Amino acid sequence: MQSRYEACLKSILLDLFRAHLSDPTLEVGIGTGTTYLQGLSKSRYGASFISARTFTDAIEALQKAGLVLQSTAYWHDPAGKNSRTARYMPTPELLSGLKQTGATIVDLQRNHNAEGIRLKDSDKALVEYGDNAFATAARERLRIINDMLASHWADLALSDEQLAEEVVHIRGTRDEEATQSFDFASRTVYRVFNNSDWQQGGRFYGAWWISCPSRLRPHILIDGKRTVEVDYSGLHAAMLYAEAGMDVPEDPYARCISKSGDKAERRLVKRTFNALLNADKVNRVSEIEGYTPVLTGRDWPEFKQYIVARYPEFSQHFGSGVGLKLQRKDSDLAEAVMLKFAAMGYACLPVHDSFVVHHDLEQDLANAMNEAFRAEFGVDGNVGVEVGVGETVEGSRTPIDLDIGDLLHLKSFEERLSDFRSTKCV
Repeated sequence: MQSRYEACLKSILLDLFRAHLSDPTLEVGIGTGTTYLQGLSKSRYGASFISARTFTDAIEALQKAGLVLQSTAYWHDPAGKNSRTARYMPTPELLSGLKQTGATIVDLQRNHNAEGIRLKDSDKALVEYGDNAFATAARERLRIINDMLASHWADLALSDEQLAEEVVHIRGTRDEEATQSFDFASRTVYRVFNNSDWQQGGRFYGAWWISCPSRLRPHILIDGKRTVEVDYSGLHAAMLYAEAGMDVPEDPYARCISKSGDKAERRLVKRTFNALLNADKVNRVSEIEGYTPVLTGRDWPEFKQYIVARYPEFSQHFGSGVGLKLQRKDSDLAEAVMLKFAAMGYACLPVHDSFVVHHDLEQDLANAMNEAFRAEFGVDGNVGVEVGVGETVEGSRTPIDLDIGDLLHLKSFEERLSDFRSTKCV
């Protein structure tokens, strides 16, 4: 019982510390209902050390000790639609104590035994499942990938002030699989399969760089070094061409782009094309973020029909929901590429249909991606390259005093890298 109690204390404290390091204003929702906690202790997605009694005792003890503050109270909606879990934050006393022990972001890691193969139903709720040969094998491959990712340090070459500004900018804009801040403790991944079907989805989530805005990815460093991002060009469209026995165009979206080289228009075409594949009906595809008739010259219903009409060979796929089945295939490609790099001893950061590696490994990555595509579809795919911006960072203009105030700021990427290297030497 004592060991479970201590494990509960540790899990609460580390979770709050992690949240604070990623965003000092972040509140952490912590459920303390008996039914919820009992279910969590029995779930493959939960933690076996959790019990309702020990967990609630632990959080009450932390509040009484002045280490944890309930920042937002629990609220029950009688209608059952808008109930709110109580939210918590670490107190300055807790942060000061952790700092005195020398705790840093690099000390925080996802539990090695946490379930990394997640199955969700059509409502995106986690599904419990028993022994499964595919899941068991996928879990073992995932361990290899996560060992590779955890043995390197990925960061952003931005100043503390720039990071803080970006946190404010992105807050509340990300989807359910993403974080609302730059959580550098999240440096391993898990796979999510959809609609209670192992043949749908399977993409990798969980690492901070996956939800990093695309405009910031050129600033990613791996072990302090400049990177390059290589992506599959029009991956889902390329898959459909390959499966139909057709040549894969250099840019599968080119036929819908009116202005050559217009990245904004291409991005819009790509997102609309994929939305049409994911939907069960074309007319149910809502206007996507970033759409504007100024860019397309068409209103939204017209633009959707324009995309459909430009791909008569794929007409049966639009509004069919085939997108999640294609995601299963693109996630298998990603798995193969990352395993290749793990075997070589290099870091390879996945971002769905693209990967970030050290800049000297650009050709190795392009070769691995083409090999994986050829092994799956019998033909070569096409890749595009986005080179990183360099290994320097704009200097901070505001000095940070060595007192409780500096707990409200992230450390610079140089210091985080130094801390990581120190832990590797221990």
